[in-house]
Amino acid sequence: MEEGPGFEGASVSVPDKEMCVSSDRNNFLRLCVLKVTQQSEKHLEKILNVDEFVKRVFSVIHSNDPVARAITLRMLGSMASIIPERKNAHHSIRQSLDSHDNVEVEAAIFAAANFSAQSKDFAAGICNKISEMIQGLATPVDLKLKLIPILQHMHHDAGLASSSRQLLQQLVTSYPSTKMVIVTLHTFTLLAASSLVDIPKQIQLLLQYLKNDPRKAVKRLAIQDLKLLANKTPHTWSRENIQ
Repeated sequence: MEEGPGFEGASVSVPDKEMCVSSDRNNFLRLCVLKVTQQSEKHLEKILNVDEFVKRVFSVIHSNDPVARAITLRMLGSMASIIPERKNAHHSIRQSLDSHDNVEVEAAIFAAANFSAQSKDFAAGICNKISEMIQGLATPVDLKLKLIPILQHMHHDAGLASSSRQLLQQLVTSYPSTKMVIVTLHTFTLLAASSLVDIPKQIQLLLQYLKNDPRKAVKRLAIQDLKLLANKTPHTWSRENIQ
């Protein structure tokens, strides 16, 4: 049995040495390692040598294969809770957001969301980049829909939350399609629920959409988000809101 090249040095056995040279086989092994990591996410803090583990994973980020890089980005994103301040990971995620490969960009978005949730420095550093991409005319709408939820994690300080809220407000006005309104409103709600100070404003906004927007999908989302805020902070609701 030969040691396979899952993530450089990861101990995975394969039955045939010839299969080790296959990029598809290598990526399959890396994907297996990724799945195991994601299923063990709550236990990652038990890893004894985090530096060595990250080193083996990170070596693949410089591969010429965008699929290999994408799997590595998802691996890093899944490990964000134990490596929130790794600057090389931050840099690689930011760099991959500019990739011309959709699979790699989507993996970078996944990693960016996870690191933003864990690291104030990463969130502050990536916020402008995400905002530029969302507002960019060259960014396809389906990619904007995947980028917008990252803004829910911009709650680490008041300034970051305020700038994210302004962008979301602008998006709700500029992109009135049902999908865009639903994603933006829900991100708005999750950001408000984390930053707390904006909850009264968010309640008013959701009530406005509930009353005035004729689309059932938007009304349904407004009700679900109002329920979320009612469960989290019922004391922030005014008598007028309840009426």
